Amino acid sequence: MKQSPSEDSRISDWLPRRTRWSRLLEKGSLALENLANRLIGNEQLNPIYHTGTISVLLLAIVALTGFYLFLFFQYGFDVSYLAVVNRIETPFLARTARAVHRYASGALVLTVLLHAWRMLFMERFRGQRWLAWLTGILMTFILWLAGITGYWLIWDERAVLINRHFIDFLQQVTPWAGDYVTILWAAEVRDRSWVIFLLMFVAHLALFLVTAYLTYLHIKRLKRPRWIPEWHWIAVATAVLLLIAALFPAGLLPEGSFNKLPGLVRLDPIFLYYLPLNETPWANWLWAFMWLATAVAAALPWWRRQHTPPKVEVLADRCTGCEKCVKDCPFGALTMVERQDDSKFNLLAVANEDLCVSCGICIGSCDEFQAITLGEVQPEAIWPYLEEQLRAGQARTGDQPLKYIVTCQRHAAQGAEPYLTAPPAGLAVAVLPCTGAIPPSLLPRLVEAGAAEVEVVGCPPYDCANREGNMWEALRLTHERVPRLRRRFDEAPITAAWLAPDQFAQAIPLTVLPAGADAAAKPDYLSQRGLSQLLSWRNLVTGFILLGVVLLAQIWFTGLEFTPFPAEQAQLEVGLRQPLPRYVDGVLGWSEPADVQVQLWWDGEMRETTTYALSELRAGDQAAFYFEMPIAPGDHELVLQLAGPGGAEYVLYQGEFAAAPGDIIRMQNHWLPKPQRLGARGEGCWTRRVPNPSGCQPLSDFYLIEGHQTGWFRRDEAGIAPAGQLDHLPGNSPANLHQPGIVQKIGHLRQPGAPRELPHQPMILQPSSIAGKAEIVPGKGIGNHLGRDVPVAKRQGDPLTE
Repeated sequence: MKQSPSEDSRISDWLPRRTRWSRLLEKGSLALENLANRLIGNEQLNPIYHTGTISVLLLAIVALTGFYLFLFFQYGFDVSYLAVVNRIETPFLARTARAVHRYASGALVLTVLLHAWRMLFMERFRGQRWLAWLTGILMTFILWLAGITGYWLIWDERAVLINRHFIDFLQQVTPWAGDYVTILWAAEVRDRSWVIFLLMFVAHLALFLVTAYLTYLHIKRLKRPRWIPEWHWIAVATAVLLLIAALFPAGLLPEGSFNKLPGLVRLDPIFLYYLPLNETPWANWLWAFMWLATAVAAALPWWRRQHTPPKVEVLADRCTGCEKCVKDCPFGALTMVERQDDSKFNLLAVANEDLCVSCGICIGSCDEFQAITLGEVQPEAIWPYLEEQLRAGQARTGDQPLKYIVTCQRHAAQGAEPYLTAPPAGLAVAVLPCTGAIPPSLLPRLVEAGAAEVEVVGCPPYDCANREGNMWEALRLTHERVPRLRRRFDEAPITAAWLAPDQFAQAIPLTVLPAGADAAAKPDYLSQRGLSQLLSWRNLVTGFILLGVVLLAQIWFTGLEFTPFPAEQAQLEVGLRQPLPRYVDGVLGWSEPADVQVQLWWDGEMRETTTYALSELRAGDQAAFYFEMPIAPGDHELVLQLAGPGGAEYVLYQGEFAAAPGDIIRMQNHWLPKPQRLGARGEGCWTRRVPNPSGCQPLSDFYLIEGHQTGWFRRDEAGIAPAGQLDHLPGNSPANLHQPGIVQKIGHLRQPGAPRELPHQPMILQPSSIAGKAEIVPGKGIGNHLGRDVPVAKRQGDPLTE
């Protein structure tokens, strides 16, 4: 058996060594907790002690209101926003439900963070608590994502801003930004955005379901987990949410658009704290801090401390199988099994050290038989340790009355610390891991040994670092749970004070009876041992008001306005899912292996170049091309071209734009020509071959023919000129220029060093009587940018090919 120089040092092996940083964090947090206690007047109604169960209540409220809103929701960029405007914000019940959903979601994150903060400074993440700690961290991250997807589903200007920052994230850490953008834009053009919104809603719902499952894992290792708070908390929290939601609706920002930068946006720092910094150099520091803090927090359970308390040990020869230790253990570290020896008892307690947190509550449960201990120290060592502190206190006090306090390790690290390092006269203090570890039978022995008063000082209701230690000890002292303090000690000077850890000094004064006082004047010691306090209407009303003030502060805090972009700024965005269209590839005739550059020129300056392998472009395996940049309002020119082997270039697009403040100039695939194989009826828009006497001659340029003339046409380089130069063309006469057609050139090959022309200007195609006959007929335009129907060319006779 391990020997120690004193009983004090032997019992001290049971106590965990609190780190300095955790004690400092707790000291600062206790100031806020005590303020709430003073305002409410009853520790049982301090919401800070109920952050875990209130979080579950808020999660249930979010689920119920979310299901109600789902009944009215529709899917699509415009449709979702209009559904919120017309079907949710207009009716009172739906509007109130949406506000409750919004405010409860924000409050849920706050209570989860506050709960995690309290677990941090109490160091309730070590040992078997690692699972609850890690699931809590993951749950917080999932809740954050769920909140962001919820904001995204509304598709207002805030949702557009969220989407833009998500694109920035994809650009920085993945190659998928272009694919994501082009998918969204294509869904908008094809009127299939309902698919995107349905997937986002499924993700939103899945995140909630993951949160619910993580909540189960979070409390999986606990016995008697408290899922929901008491009835008064349910009533008060629900009433506050309903009242505030009815008086202060969530409101709605203007509808989001891909063509406009978001204007004034109401920021929700609970979920969207990153938005103001994301366009600044501080963004990287913010995310680095967040990831570092998360990694450090996740590693805390395995951070070695100076002293690890011993785990529970069962002394099998003393165990009677009474099951008191099993019933009292808050963490399920003890179970009963059938004995396999020749003992007269049928059951034996068996310890699972992996689930033990060294709280010692089981030691207090095994008061009579002393069959439970921690490590190698025998349970009988508790009394010598208590007696040692008593004798030391009597030596300091002399003949004066001595008050003896038995407290827990949490108090010892805060308010009791100065009384342990320099104990005053008239006071003796002993420390055990938890007040639940105090065997009730030892308290009367201290009175009999000379203590004028013995007091158990533990944590307030629902604030025990070991979950149930203070509650079990209070029930033992009031005869409500075994092992009970015997009734003959009801009038003994044995009391209990359930105080915040920094309020230890309130328990020090000794109860002094006046000289000659009779029995009726004695305090009711039994009533002073209980944990629960009677609730008054004043306590409930004060708690209601306090929650209302906190919720109003949350609403104000989450409604702060900010402008994400300068007033005099526009934006250019280019997204191409297939930078090398098939019809262009066929004309160019480039051979593999080769690299192709997609070049973006803005106002004559190259702003972006992306290199692709020609084989990837042809197979469609490349990442989509995406580029964005802020631009100044005004007139600008955009050129998008391909640069291939040998310096050959092909201009995909060239055009001029006038950008107003807040405009987004977008270029996407449907701006580029999309040739189709022409059928027998000539259906389609584009051709790259025209008839000539020798057959079909390949064209290096692409034309959109405007007008309704019919005539003989052929491609003649000498005959292409701006419309204003029509009268100056060589041989321009009615005989040679028979019913000319105005054409618009879409793309062209440009040899290296050749001047860059503007291919969107109107052109004249000179007719020729020796070419095959072509008919110009009305048809559909190739893209929304044209804004109208245009005629297409159809060859009479055999159909034209691509």
